[in-house]
Amino acid sequence: MKIWTFVQENYYMLIYALTLFVSLSTYRKYYDTALKYFPMIITYTLLNEILGYLVRTYDDISFFNEMKYSNYNDVIYNIYAIIFFCFFYHVYRKLIANVKYKKWITYGTFIMLTSYVISAQFQNPLDTNLFYALGIGSYILVFCVALYFKDIKEKNHNLIQPHNLMFWVSISLISFYSVFPIIYIIGYTDYQIWETYGLRSILRALIVIMYSLLIVGFLKGRRLAFK
Repeated sequence: MKIWTFVQENYYMLIYALTLFVSLSTYRKYYDTALKYFPMIITYTLLNEILGYLVRTYDDISFFNEMKYSNYNDVIYNIYAIIFFCFFYHVYRKLIANVKYKKWITYGTFIMLTSYVISAQFQNPLDTNLFYALGIGSYILVFCVALYFKDIKEKNHNLIQPHNLMFWVSISLISFYSVFPIIYIIGYTDYQIWETYGLRSILRALIVIMYSLLIVGFLKGRRLAFK
């Protein structure tokens, strides 16, 4: 019953597991590309969510000795976000040919890291999600995706590339991270709106959409089409 309850409350984690399985089964298509460590990021995402659930649910699994902080799991999400953003900033900086765009991504990486340092001065990263820094990092990632598509266009390539895994990765990232920060910040700053409009369900639906697009990309992607 506990397993079934877990699945009902965290059904979106199944899409993480399925995406991981598909990413590994199709790994030969992109093992030597900029996304060669992507399965590790997906694995990290899944394990991070499971750990977050366990800490939030069970008092005897905690990062803190004090009982009042026993269910705080924000620290692992703060660390995860930084690693996730740095990974994809690096991927886009590696794939983009335009030197100016590469520099912009480097500046964006610095801005994201700085925003986390500054946020940590006003919010405790051990017990609070640094949601403003998360928003900045998210929109810098969206900016990276936009630069990638602009670079593709400047190379006189078609923007729509159904057999290019990076096309699907980019579409999935922009579909989620263009909306996610707004919903997330509302959740932390106006819980009444969060509950009234069922934003938690919307957020989970966006996760399913994002990872479904990734699955399509893994399945349709071709080795020679990667760029």
